[in-house]
Amino acid sequence: MSKPLLNKDFVLRKVCGLNVVLPTGANVKDFGGALNLNDTGALIYEQLQAGKTVEETVSALVAAYDVTPETALADVQETIESLREAGVVA
Repeated sequence: MSKPLLNKDFVLRKVCGLNVVLPTGANVKDFGGALNLNDTGALIYEQLQAGKTVEETVSALVAAYDVTPETALADVQETIESLREAGVVA
């Protein structure tokens, strides 16, 4: 079971009803912005933040939304890749 590692220099916050990933510390200058996540992306981020595996995160999506495990896995993989490209996931 794989556990993607979140970069600890980012936090997820709810800002004006939006799910926003913000850099912290010295990372603020280097990152220069924020990432907006939809509710699915925020759930995935929270699962990863809690140390959940990809498989556990897929199960959480299936439980929260009316989706198949295959659809949930594709969403998890796509979100993790987007977070990795942004430097939020190692």
